[in-house]
Amino acid sequence: MKLTINRFQFVILFVMLYAFRTFFGLSKLFYGDSDINRDALQTYLIGLKFYTTHNWPYFGPDQYDQTTGFHFQIAGALEGLMVGLPFYIWHIPEAPFLFLNLLSLTALALLAWYLSKKFKNLSMTFILVWLALMPWTLNQSTHVFNVSYLLFGSVVFFLGFFEAVPEFSNGWFSAAWAFALMGFGLFWDMQFHQSWVLLVPFLLGAWAWRRKFKLDSKGELMGFILGSILPFDCLLPTLLQYGVLKPGGGLAHAATLFHFDNFKMVLTILARYLSLPSFEMPRFMGGSTAERWALLLQIPFVIPTGFFLFLVGVIQPFVLLFFPWFDERKDRGTRRLYGLAMSGFLLVWVCFWFSTTGPSAHMYYVLLPMVAAYSFAVWDQLALKPFAQGLAVICIFASLWFQTGTACQQISGDSLYQDRNRIVQAIHEKDYQLLAPRRPWVIY
Repeated sequence: MKLTINRFQFVILFVMLYAFRTFFGLSKLFYGDSDINRDALQTYLIGLKFYTTHNWPYFGPDQYDQTTGFHFQIAGALEGLMVGLPFYIWHIPEAPFLFLNLLSLTALALLAWYLSKKFKNLSMTFILVWLALMPWTLNQSTHVFNVSYLLFGSVVFFLGFFEAVPEFSNGWFSAAWAFALMGFGLFWDMQFHQSWVLLVPFLLGAWAWRRKFKLDSKGELMGFILGSILPFDCLLPTLLQYGVLKPGGGLAHAATLFHFDNFKMVLTILARYLSLPSFEMPRFMGGSTAERWALLLQIPFVIPTGFFLFLVGVIQPFVLLFFPWFDERKDRGTRRLYGLAMSGFLLVWVCFWFSTTGPSAHMYYVLLPMVAAYSFAVWDQLALKPFAQGLAVICIFASLWFQTGTACQQISGDSLYQDRNRIVQAIHEKDYQLLAPRRPWVIY
């Protein structure tokens, strides 16, 4: 799909996508009716607390186990800084959303630009619009919540990984730059979610791959260190103040010798994994079929597009799973990316053997850029077929229509605008507790 536009038109497109994604993020659940539904509010409070008290945010996301009652905070100041610093520029409640969406859309544009150079039948415009309107990137990178900040770090990491491995490289970055990007992405994601551990095998794999083929290692270590400096500097004060053991307690708690229930969920994990770059609509419409129907009945004009996208979202993982086996062109690049994506799936599955945590898809959302790269390799093979071109355009407009309808419905509910004035007061009076208190067990 070659949708060629000039620079001015691209800027207009970027601004339109930015406005839409920001509106969508602002429509999401903010206040919540129970503690488990207040994660977004608590994330917001960490940044607001930093802005109003000027106290260094040693810890970030709240993590807790509902079954055992175990709780902890992820070490590092990045979440507090990313949510709180925008208030210094814009003294309005929407400031963190405006910054987050600029950050996430910039990451998607960077990924789209990179992939457009790799796949000659796909334009940057098509890739960017597709990425920006996918359910996972819309719901998990537009709303102020810790998982939303993973996308930026993951995109940077995998751009470095692709350039570090010759089989995937476009030959644009030196090894030093590639490892610098991986270092930055790793220590960025480390401060937002425990799933950062899934990136470590890819870092080590890239290093081992280069050693196997006796490639020049000059600059790899120094590049990794230099790339890590900025995000690591946000983690270092926590390590100095609280030591190493306290920040790492969450990972130790989640570990187990063997979790047979997770082992048995191999097909469930595979389906969820391949749904990351797909139109997986139901997940973000409610926790049960009844809730999803209740939402649709409130906005009946989106029901036809909802059913269409649901069918597409069911078919897409099967296409991604079996496409290389039936591809007559036997494209080596596609097969390599398929092998990489399937290696990622096996890594996720095996990791859950030793985790007490259930295999919810957001636990491996950190791998989305890699799986998306493989999905665009498939699109690149289909791009010249008129049916595929038509289907892609219909999916884009259907997604835009459906997501606009749901956002318009949700923004009048428990979004930030349920009580915006309370946030305005907290900002102006420099007292975050006017909005809400932090959870009683948190360190920060």
